[in-house]
Amino acid sequence: MPKVEYKKFNVDDYCLNFQILKPAGFVETAHYPLLLLVDGTPGGQVVTEQFEVDWTTVLVSSFNTVVMRLDGRGSGFQGTNLLHRVQKKLGEFEERDQLEALRLISQLKYIDMSRIGVYGKAYGGYLVSRLLRSDESPNMFKFKIKCGTAVSPITDFSLYASAFSERYLGSPQFNKREYEMARLADHIEQMKDKKLLIIHPTADEKVHFQHTAKFITHMISEKANYTLQIYPDEGHFIHSKDSQQHLSQSLVNFFVECFRPPEMLSEDKLEQDNEDDG
Repeated sequence: MPKVEYKKFNVDDYCLNFQILKPAGFVETAHYPLLLLVDGTPGGQVVTEQFEVDWTTVLVSSFNTVVMRLDGRGSGFQGTNLLHRVQKKLGEFEERDQLEALRLISQLKYIDMSRIGVYGKAYGGYLVSRLLRSDESPNMFKFKIKCGTAVSPITDFSLYASAFSERYLGSPQFNKREYEMARLADHIEQMKDKKLLIIHPTADEKVHFQHTAKFITHMISEKANYTLQIYPDEGHFIHSKDSQQHLSQSLVNFFVECFRPPEMLSEDKLEQDNEDDG
């Protein structure tokens, strides 16, 4: 089973909690890929002591991946000041906190800065897309996010539940700029060299498929790189065991391929070329 560590770091006078999962056979001198699990939902919490086994456990235990979770600004159970910091600025501080956490952990010698991936669902999927399009200076952040998976991503808060959107952005009638700043349609050109897997059940009642359809329309116009995977007639929480297993295997396969060292990719290509010539 993975080794679990809990740590804290400071950003803009806030103390934030994060969790690190390491392989059971972890050694300091090795270089491991890093997967950041993003939630960020205002009022949510992902750093807990709750025990669970899922597809990320497979990545840690079988494919020597380090996994990290962070409760940034906007998260719950840490006071109203931290919770309401994201008011009228959805995505801005959460993105900055996740990038700062990645910057800190990527400085550790056992992290391979060339193999970093991100995953998120719903609001987490929204943040994944923001992280992938991030244009932070490489002089500030030495790492590069190579790939990401967004499951049922929120892409436009004017399409999302008004009870949530208006709580944090106000009425779209009087806060048009806030909604425009929060949507994902802008700066998609920065995702051209990234690998993005978008997964969306077609009957998702929480984040309607229209979010993804509208988003990929912009991605196509910008010639951005993406892969779309759908689950017909499944809702936000997938109930079919076959679909659950397929989803878990798809996520594992995507990140295993993303995290393969460059030398292994070169060897595979050489073998494929030899087979084609033979």
